[in-house]
Amino acid sequence: MIRFSKHWKPARHLLPSMGKWLSCMLALWCVGGVSAAEFHVAPTGQDTNPGTREQPFASLEKARDAARAVRAAAAAQPVTLWVHGGKYFLTQPFELTAADSGQPGAPLVIRSVENETVVLCGARRLKTTDFKPVSSAAALARIAPEAQGKLVELDLAALGIAHRKPLPDLFSDNGGMLELYVNGQRMPLARYPNEGYLTMKRVLFNGGGQAERGRWGDNNLKQSKPGPGVFEYRNERHARWVEAARRGALWVKGYWRCVWQNEAVRVGAIDPQQRTVMLAKAVPGGIGSKYFRPEGDGNEKYWVLNLLEEVDRPGEWCVDFQDGKLYLFPPRGWEQAELLLADNAAPVVRLSDASQVVLRQLTIEGGLDHGVLIRGGASNVLAGCIVRNVARYGVIVDGGRGHVVQSCDVYDTGAGGVWLGGGDENVTPRVPAGHRVVNCHIHHFGRLELVYAPGINSGFTGGGGGGHHAAVGMRVEHNLVHDGPHAGVLFGSWDSEFAFNEVCAFCELSNDMGAFYCYDRFERMGNHRLSCNFIHSSAQGDGIYFDCDHHGSQVFGNIVSLCSTGKWGTAFLYKTGTQAEHPQPIYCSNNIAVAGSGGFNFITPRPGYMANNIAVKCTKPYQWQEVKAGQFVRGDASLTAGTNLTYSADPGFVNAAGMNFALRSDAQLLKDLPGFRALPFDMIGLYVDEYRKRLPTPAEAGRVRAKSAVGAAGYEVLDRE
Repeated sequence: MIRFSKHWKPARHLLPSMGKWLSCMLALWCVGGVSAAEFHVAPTGQDTNPGTREQPFASLEKARDAARAVRAAAAAQPVTLWVHGGKYFLTQPFELTAADSGQPGAPLVIRSVENETVVLCGARRLKTTDFKPVSSAAALARIAPEAQGKLVELDLAALGIAHRKPLPDLFSDNGGMLELYVNGQRMPLARYPNEGYLTMKRVLFNGGGQAERGRWGDNNLKQSKPGPGVFEYRNERHARWVEAARRGALWVKGYWRCVWQNEAVRVGAIDPQQRTVMLAKAVPGGIGSKYFRPEGDGNEKYWVLNLLEEVDRPGEWCVDFQDGKLYLFPPRGWEQAELLLADNAAPVVRLSDASQVVLRQLTIEGGLDHGVLIRGGASNVLAGCIVRNVARYGVIVDGGRGHVVQSCDVYDTGAGGVWLGGGDENVTPRVPAGHRVVNCHIHHFGRLELVYAPGINSGFTGGGGGGHHAAVGMRVEHNLVHDGPHAGVLFGSWDSEFAFNEVCAFCELSNDMGAFYCYDRFERMGNHRLSCNFIHSSAQGDGIYFDCDHHGSQVFGNIVSLCSTGKWGTAFLYKTGTQAEHPQPIYCSNNIAVAGSGGFNFITPRPGYMANNIAVKCTKPYQWQEVKAGQFVRGDASLTAGTNLTYSADPGFVNAAGMNFALRSDAQLLKDLPGFRALPFDMIGLYVDEYRKRLPTPAEAGRVRAKSAVGAAGYEVLDRE
């Protein structure tokens, strides 16, 4: 029998000790019998200075080089680079290599001066005088009536802007588009409609290689050669875009086929007489709901983006690639605002095979790539940092061993928050990378990539139908993840632990996705532990969701309150996977599902360890299927190894309405099920440490009752049935 009690004991002592461990290590590094060398950097400094507090350097690169010189003379010398408050504009990544590595007890520490705000910015600053009134007659004729006389233009070539070439014909991120920020806020790229979506009337040619399809699941498919899709539109406004399509300047982005696929594609032509749109390139899998081929179901959502004709509200902008101009409808107060343009397609900070480096309490922003890229090396620490306003992931940890992302805030990213990869899964025993993401607040991610761009990614690469990269032995603990369009946490590979995290307000645009979601196969995944996580307030999402295999994974002591109704929202969902070939008993114990459409949905062979689970106010508390002789048949509670209870009323929570699901000492649940272990609810999520001085307010933490998602939610997902 698997013993689950160990799962929260390490995390219980981790809460105070992780911060203490880092503090102690820093203290040891700074003493240890060797005095630390120190250099200072300030916006008012000069690189000809000696780098003292009184005469600081101007650039991080100069300070880095000075640290290298110290190490060349004394390899065991700890070095601290003190960065004084201000904004440092980087035209290329600030890069650290193996030559910058510290040693155990003697790191390289790069940190802000106490109580000073340091910003490392990969964007370039613009002046309002760089913008001019729109003068071209052709451009003026294309501007919407409500925006006439209000737009300004920026000559990209005159400023030497690199990213002014046309977008690709097909892309799923931002296509390498520039990013514009006003006072730290990402300005919205022009789109129509401004809110909500257009929908196709019917598909005329789906272009995905299957021209016709009957009912879902029919294997007798008429195949065709892939090609650009063609559909009949509903909205008369398409006639306004005929010339833009002819110029090759019209892109549409949509959920063309299903909720987990979102691409932008250039329009080849619009025929206003036939009311048709022909795309310029085939969309993978074709257009139109995959469940209702050939014509689709009329609910496929899309929108027009980056079109001058649709710049019609303050803050909106676009780039016209033919005339090389950026057009902006200036937001209120922009004359006194800080204007930034991201044009650098490289990480803002990059560590390449560097080891024993600490980046502490820095703000990193403003690039078209990742915020921080750590590749190779060992024992690097990103502590108390803010990473924001980048076009891809906030932090990438790729390979190496023992890197830590501790008490950081990561938000407003184009893709996901933190990505973890590394370790060796092809040897016996497996070699863990051992990276940690601890006490981080990750929110408002997936701003540009709307699917499969989660708050945390540990072992999932790809899209619908699964994906994989090696991520062995990761620990993801005490994080708060919220406000994302699709997944909360994606995982796969081997031997990772996800404990004491709070995940909420995910699946804000797309459904059929989990707070913790895995689609990985038996032979390349397993032995994960998910314990004491709190998942809530996501009406269209699922809780812990194994969409394929769950090989040896243990789920213990989690609380899921999705506040969902209708067909969506299963707290604990195990699907078929490869169980016919590889039967996989489920280890799911001591979990609570509250106020959801579904509580527990199990598919398992006998024996399966499913005991002491609780479903409260769930429409479908338990659904059982059994794997028997390679077939899946409806089962019942006899599949379990113990008692699982259902309640139609509160079984003794401290304050369920206030999202406090700790159990009172007199809880009826504890009387009905003496073997149930009351969860340490107050230990879940963020905590105060040396780097995180305060906790977010309930509003900042996304702790609100679930709202109805308005994006792709509502698509039929028939393979869930």
